[in-house]
Amino acid sequence: MKLSSITNISLLLVTVASAHENDPVPRPDGHAPISIMGDHIHKTGEWMVSYRFMRMEMNGMRSGTNCVSSADVFAAGYTATPTRMTMDMNMLGLMYAPTDSLTLSAMVNYTFKTMDHRINPMAPAMLTNVVGGNTFTTESDGFGDTKIGALYQFFSREKTQAHAGLGLSLPTGSLDEEDKTPRPGMPPTFTENQLPASMQLGSGTFDLLPSITWLQQFESFSYGAQVNGTIRLEDENQNGYRFGNEFEGVIWSGYELADWISLEGGLSYQWTGELKGTQDDVGTAGPAGRSVTTAFSENYGGEVLEVIIGINTIIPSGKLIGNRFAADLRIPMWQDLNGYQLETDWILTVGWQLAF
Repeated sequence: MKLSSITNISLLLVTVASAHENDPVPRPDGHAPISIMGDHIHKTGEWMVSYRFMRMEMNGMRSGTNCVSSADVFAAGYTATPTRMTMDMNMLGLMYAPTDSLTLSAMVNYTFKTMDHRINPMAPAMLTNVVGGNTFTTESDGFGDTKIGALYQFFSREKTQAHAGLGLSLPTGSLDEEDKTPRPGMPPTFTENQLPASMQLGSGTFDLLPSITWLQQFESFSYGAQVNGTIRLEDENQNGYRFGNEFEGVIWSGYELADWISLEGGLSYQWTGELKGTQDDVGTAGPAGRSVTTAFSENYGGEVLEVIIGINTIIPSGKLIGNRFAADLRIPMWQDLNGYQLETDWILTVGWQLAF
């Protein structure tokens, strides 16, 4: 599933100005929930550095809108199925505004992925013997794709602002991650093999990142909306596949409890297309007919509706004046996933931002 989208040390698009004109410190609700990228712009000559940490937790399999068991997946002809996945992503961002209307951005990320699997109990005993049981785990970590971009403010009137973003994702993440996986044969092996696309660190393609963002502020309340996408610019990567295009529509609101803290809430709808092509060097055969679900393109993509709950803070005085600290939690309310995929339980993002 997307979230792939979900999921990078990335270079950002950024920006919509968010402070009262005469305030020495911007409002805490001037930024969207921290997991939303490209939500604001900066003033001429202003820089911003940021750090975000994201943890995604996935448990259990889903087909369409229905939860399915490992037995259901095995009955569909698969020899192995994922049972759980975690992804930890560290994102470092930099933004600079050469003019009031234009903000440039860049983001890199370092990611850790872990996926637990279960082997079909009907597989030959020798296969589980070589693994040392009926479960195994794969891991990968490293730098992901780098993102660069620009945000251009095309409308500004009193407390209403809007900007368009255009970015480019550079394929700097590895596509050659390997780990020990079971392979049938005489005898079967449990050696280093190419991991499926979901465990790789990048897309392997140049990707276009368009967005449009709108923000409205009132005395102590604000709300905004953004439409963004990921458009794959190549037919396939070096390993013979490409991820599906992505679309997200998100709305949010913030309420200022005090001049240093605001509560945030929102909804996000995400659509991800099916993976295209075949994954070179990823084994597709198994004693039950097929190997693991993640080796097949029909088990990628789908739709997700998430609720977002968060908090934004900003230090209003003292030596740390202007430092922002924020956190938000995304919880899926509805998931309709292609084929057989792990479902997402939650995504937590915490971050720090400083403009100067």
